[in-house]
Amino acid sequence: MKIFKILAILAVFYSLSVSKNLEYALIKKGVQSDNTMLLIGGIQGDEPGGFLAASIVATDYNVTKGSLWVVPNLNFPSIIKRSRGTKGDMNRKFAHIDEGDPDYDTVIRIKDVITDANVSLILNLHDGSGYYRDVFINKDENPDKWGNTCIIDQSGLTGAKYEDLQGIAERVRDGINLRLLDKKHVYHIKNTHTADGDEQMLKSLTYYAVKHGKSAFANEASKNLNAEQRTYYHLLAIEEYMRTVGIEFTRPFELNVKDVKKAIEKEIRLSLFDDAFVLNIHNLKGSLNYIPLPKNELKYGSSNPLIAVVKDGDGYKVQYGNRFVTKLIPQYFEYGEILNDIALNADGEEIKAKSGDKILVKNSFKILKRPDIRTSVIGDSGKHNDEANENIAKKHLNRSYAIDKNNNVYRVEFYRFQDGRDKFVGMILVEFR
Repeated sequence: MKIFKILAILAVFYSLSVSKNLEYALIKKGVQSDNTMLLIGGIQGDEPGGFLAASIVATDYNVTKGSLWVVPNLNFPSIIKRSRGTKGDMNRKFAHIDEGDPDYDTVIRIKDVITDANVSLILNLHDGSGYYRDVFINKDENPDKWGNTCIIDQSGLTGAKYEDLQGIAERVRDGINLRLLDKKHVYHIKNTHTADGDEQMLKSLTYYAVKHGKSAFANEASKNLNAEQRTYYHLLAIEEYMRTVGIEFTRPFELNVKDVKKAIEKEIRLSLFDDAFVLNIHNLKGSLNYIPLPKNELKYGSSNPLIAVVKDGDGYKVQYGNRFVTKLIPQYFEYGEILNDIALNADGEEIKAKSGDKILVKNSFKILKRPDIRTSVIGDSGKHNDEANENIAKKHLNRSYAIDKNNNVYRVEFYRFQDGRDKFVGMILVEFR
């Protein structure tokens, strides 16, 4: 039985550069039609349940029938800063926004998506305070709270694809309430009666949609819950709304809090310069030193739209939504042609790899020597400049050079001497299991 494995990666990547990395993503799933559901998360950056749920739908759900558009990170700068809005509350800028407002381009662009002729139903995800109740019970359960609610601006919308806003909200509420984690989490409908003069809601995204004839809803999960519990309730709501518009789907996990937590914390691939250097965003140490980077603008791609790489002093901060992942401290090199034919022996079996692959090893590995390439195993305690053809076990490696907190994953980098200097030509990761 093989005791190594090259980890598979997602086919869909979000390619970005540091200067443009905080623009929102629009992911289209299914067969496009004029009955498209638009799902939005992250309009307020301190509400992780919403943007985590939207991100999971964007990356993990397979739409087998119907049309779904997902914007998981609408206010990406605020998500990164863990702020309701770094430039004010974006959800209060849909009635009017000045051209000089830093959010202007984002708001205008998402308005165009909302009013697209294909969009028939819009769901905006929020995390709200406490638990909404029709009557005052205590400071956490009363009519002024927003948590665990299906929000509508009005009961109906004549001429819309889905006119009965109240009826749809009732269906979603009832579906969620069949799967509560605790009876205190019971969902209610909150009708803001926005047109009657709710000063704040008149400025909101959902009311902008309603005014343009689009059936729009918000789902609020309580901020009294942890991130995976909020995400669980959002996913329950999302699935009910998808069923409402006839979307059929599959997902690779059971819809329970334990599996939702695993989905949030799954390994996410971060690729720098088209796999010249790759990290898997899971359990990384807080700082990674001597990352070989060129001096030109950093370009990256990820399998998850919540990953951002942000310039930060002498390095680059990697974020997963509002979670800090690690800081990359560069050592600058010119790049040569990146390798796609790396030969190695893993636990006695010869395999081929390409730059960016991760190899799982039980006992030891050996990079096979190429005459034009120098191999550097980061953390090897040997004294050779080129560590090809050396059989390397975990005991040979200095654990302080591991990239993960469990000290199991190590970098192997490759250099070609060209034009009088070393040029970086790729890397792989080796994980000891």
